[in-house]
Amino acid sequence: MTIEIELKFLIDPNQIDLIKQQLVRYPHRYTSPVLLANHYYETADNQLRGWDMGLRVRGKDGQYEMTLKTAGQEIGGLHQRPEYNIELVDSQLDIRLLPKNVWPEGTDIAELQQRLTPLFSTDFTREKWVINFGQSEIEVALDQGAVSAGEQTTPLLELELELLQGQRSDIFALANELVENGGVRLGWQSKAARGYGLAQGSGLPIVAPLTQCSVKPKASCEQGLTSLLSELIGRWQLLETHWMAGDKQMPPLLLQTLLAIRETFSLFGGLIPRSVSSEIRQQLLALEAVLQQKKIEASALCFSTEWVLTQLKLVEMLVEQQWRQSINARQLKRLESSFKRFCDVMLSRCAAELHDLAAETLIPNQQSTTLLRLDKLVIGIGLLSSAYPSEQVNDWLAPWLLARQHLISGGQEVLRLPLPSRPLSPFWLTSNTAKDSLNH
Repeated sequence: MTIEIELKFLIDPNQIDLIKQQLVRYPHRYTSPVLLANHYYETADNQLRGWDMGLRVRGKDGQYEMTLKTAGQEIGGLHQRPEYNIELVDSQLDIRLLPKNVWPEGTDIAELQQRLTPLFSTDFTREKWVINFGQSEIEVALDQGAVSAGEQTTPLLELELELLQGQRSDIFALANELVENGGVRLGWQSKAARGYGLAQGSGLPIVAPLTQCSVKPKASCEQGLTSLLSELIGRWQLLETHWMAGDKQMPPLLLQTLLAIRETFSLFGGLIPRSVSSEIRQQLLALEAVLQQKKIEASALCFSTEWVLTQLKLVEMLVEQQWRQSINARQLKRLESSFKRFCDVMLSRCAAELHDLAAETLIPNQQSTTLLRLDKLVIGIGLLSSAYPSEQVNDWLAPWLLARQHLISGGQEVLRLPLPSRPLSPFWLTSNTAKDSLNH
């Protein structure tokens, strides 16, 4: 078993020659393009997908290899997954050759073998540069071809950076240099994920409303921060992909998501030094300003150096936990404390600010400022409320969201936020679920 660590990028077809010119400037070993034929296997009920596994047979120059990738981690284009590679005598799948402990306990391997059939294929040419960079050896692969499932097909044009040996920080450093000239953007979907989507006719995942984020129960503050940022990066890249596919409704949702990332750093400002996130927050603000331009084109922004570098630096901060380099033992202890208790304190502060906002008189030239304050508070409550039932959170937030709509559609007269006259009881202090969780 090996742990595959790779960064995946999607390429602007017009920039292929420029990218190749960049790569040959580094000390490297070059491999000419080779045709790779890959068949991915699955059961009729998507059993492997349910186990978060991917299984393929790859053919190259008459040689064959079976690869099983098991559950791992993907953050914003950085893929880290255990994988098992087995040489085959021919193109026939034989999962009996894999270690038995890779399968869930009780798996009938012979029965599973019978149920596995080809689901989709990825056929592409791979051109490689093995680059010596920093203290590491990094394979850079340029893949050009297609993903096919039945009569459905979609183009494939990717640049993959895989750490062969050395330090993970070097793969980020090389990526930062390659991004400088534009023409690439981070690829959050694996080839297998794209193949499954094509085979099942589901296309891109749908865009859900930005409400609650998912954080595991009993998480530490650091784990909570990691979960929130990971989910928001994933959302950012999903929205980007929909926008690149032609959905013109995405810019407002992208603005909301970038604001949510900034708000996450604000909420955790008492736990990690603001200096850790200051550069990224400034970059996010600059991107928000560009997104507000009415005639901005998706490809122009999503392939821009500023857009991709911001994502890349955010992913690197998260994966490397860079805040740990700037905190002392006391701050580390706070990061390791209960995320639930931290959220309850911050939710109380958010509720108090909302009621203070409702008591203010709003005049027309202050409307945009008030809307921004309201948006930050509503987003903050969504980020902090993972321990509570979503229906209860949504019910509690409903009047504030109606207030926002009133502000947007209001005239030029002096307004007050149209919130209920009676105080709203914070859901995290009144729900039985909350009381039970606080008692444990």
